[in-house]
Amino acid sequence: MKTSKLILALSLILIFATGFNTLYAQKNLSSDLPEKSKAQKVCYVVRIENMKYLNNTGFQYLVQMSDETGRQIAPSQAFQPGVSDYSFFENGTVRGTRVARMIQLPNDQKSYNILSCSKTGVFYGGASYLFIIRPVPAETIAGTDIR
Repeated sequence: MKTSKLILALSLILIFATGFNTLYAQKNLSSDLPEKSKAQKVCYVVRIENMKYLNNTGFQYLVQMSDETGRQIAPSQAFQPGVSDYSFFENGTVRGTRVARMIQLPNDQKSYNILSCSKTGVFYGGASYLFIIRPVPAETIAGTDIR
């Protein structure tokens, strides 16, 4: 009888200790995001530097933002001379790779390939992330040109 009372007392102590531990345990920080930031959009800002190389080519360009598989996350925007920043928005907090690129129109095999800019990580809602694209000139026989 003495042993059963001892086991009952230890069981009750363990039950109460477990209850207090779960009550005062620290919450998981990765899932403890405020509802306000979950509803906000991620802003990707694509900045085009060295625009002087693009103004005199006579070509049109599209500025795009896509994920690592090439799926666009927002509609493309037409490049306009004199405008250096282009903003793209995506819902919520996302994890992955985002790629900013500039595509020459019409896109033929001789199109000048402008290097893209990519970033990998967690992109939080309500925050802005900067991607910089730097077109550079290519040397030709006639001189400096971007083709």
